[in-house]
This record gives sequence, C-alpha cells and structure tokens, in this order.
Amino acid sequence: MTASAETDNDASSALAPGRADAIAASFARQGMMQTLGARIERVVRGEVELSMPWSDAVTQQHGFFHGGAVGALADTACGYAALSVVADGEAGLTAEYKINLLSPAQGERLVAVARVLKPGRTLVVAQGDVYVEQRGAGQDVRRKQVATMLMTLCVVRTLDHV
Repeated sequence: MTASAETDNDASSALAPGRADAIAASFARQGMMQTLGARIERVVRGEVELSMPWSDAVTQQHGFFHGGAVGALADTACGYAALSVVADGEAGLTAEYKINLLSPAQGERLVAVARVLKPGRTLVVAQGDVYVEQRGAGQDVRRKQVATMLMTLCVVRTLDHV
C-alpha cells in the first residue's frame, strides 16, 4: 500500500505537498522494514501508521513477535511521523527512545501508530503505540496494545536521501 495523504482545511495541519510520496520512497529504501515485511498503512501530518504481518522471521522462541521487531516498527513509525512535520530538506534521526513492552505480542499482525507530541526546530518528541491484531470467531479484528515508545529525534539536514 502506498502512503496516502489525508488533509483538512487548515493549511497548518496539512501534509506538505509531495511529503507522502517522499515518505513512501524513503520507506521503500529501508532494508530492515523490507526484511520484516512491513508496510505503510497511513500518513497524515504528525501521524504515521505501519503494519507488519506475523511470520517465523519476526518471532522469538515462544512464537510471539520478537521485541526487536516490535521496537523496530515503533522506531520507524515515529521517524516517519517526525518526517511528516519537519521542513523540506530535513529529517528526524532517532536520538533516544524508551519502549515499554506491555504484553506478549501474539497475533496475526503488528500495527504501530506514531504521532508527534512536540515538533521543534532542533528536537521532535514522538510517541509510538504498538498493537497486535487477531481475527476473532466472527472474523472481527481485535486490536490489543502490546508496547508504547517515547522517542526524541534530532532534526538534521539531509542530502536528498530522506
């Protein structure tokens, strides 16, 4: 799925023109996300949602999603949420994060929803919440939160390789 930009009538909250495409192109260059089978589900200004299907490649010894895969998905979602709010020619690089693994991540897919809490010229603070999805008996999808991340990103100038 390609990134889709959602906008409203307030220009200050609209995603910059071309930013969703830039995020999609950058995401496509991430070897880690490609290896994990992750994809972009949604991009809006200040918020990004990524997903990752369950596979043997992303599990730990008990069959749950590995904490490293959970963290990688949250880290990446927060980074792209930051990219959605910085100026053209800038990006956010992870400077620090803390992750709380709240519950074993057992399900059919992981979903990371990241949002910018505080945009800034030098630092961006973002939060990433990670959920596991599982189909119920009636084929309804149940979502359970399994992790939360708080991240600080440093705003850096890029060399056209956002």
